[in-house]
Amino acid sequence: MDIRLIALDLDGTLLNSSKEITDHTSGVLQKAAKNGIHIVPSTGRSEAGIPKNVAKLPFVDYALTLNGALVVNLKTKEIIHECVFTKKEALLLWDFIQKYDAIPDCSIDGELYMERQAWLGLSDYTDSPERLAIMKQTRKETENIRKMLLKDGTRSAKMNLLFADPGERLKAMQELENLLFVEVSSSLDKNLELNRRGGNKGNGLKALAAYLGLRMDQVMALGDSDNDITMIAAAGLGIAMANAVPEILNIADGLTDSNNEDGVAHAIERWVFK
Repeated sequence: MDIRLIALDLDGTLLNSSKEITDHTSGVLQKAAKNGIHIVPSTGRSEAGIPKNVAKLPFVDYALTLNGALVVNLKTKEIIHECVFTKKEALLLWDFIQKYDAIPDCSIDGELYMERQAWLGLSDYTDSPERLAIMKQTRKETENIRKMLLKDGTRSAKMNLLFADPGERLKAMQELENLLFVEVSSSLDKNLELNRRGGNKGNGLKALAAYLGLRMDQVMALGDSDNDITMIAAAGLGIAMANAVPEILNIADGLTDSNNEDGVAHAIERWVFK
């Protein structure tokens, strides 16, 4: 296959459990880039939430952010593709999710925001210091998200919910999936990620490939979580990490090692360099 673009989920895929990129993986990515292959982070995070050890790689020009709802040129800040809620949809959804015993946040103009009250209660919803730190690093604190959504010209592409109770999460997922304008996914066993219908990594990847003049059979994607399913399905070559959820394993074209075993590097060496 003539792979010209490699889309990489971050957490659980490119990054190991220490949120690092190993020297071996970094070297393989650099070699791929020197061969004219686009290396594209694909994440549920906002652009500002992309770790510096990824965003600062000199060969990374584009990123799929907010689950592919916003595809951006990291160098020029040009928006290549977006799928955002209408103002009516954003306000309706924000009001709807307030009933759940969960910590909500909301993307506004590409940044993720969390209200101060929710910010102060974060530790009640996760017992992982690492997860708590990432949540605080990738969100901005604000007083009133609804007021921000009401302002003219603001755009929202994604909302998140973090649950402590699995039963409450399941109930919310079932109810939210009945909202026809909402696409529900997750990247953790405690969260739900809400995009506008069609705002997913698969569609974001297709939009970027078209922008770059590439066919989908020239695209490779690697992922591990529920929010990677559409991307794995859309790519000409979809590769599951060994630590992937069953839904990814069932549809992937191939299987590589885990994110703690240089799985990304090994996949590129096997399917691209050979």
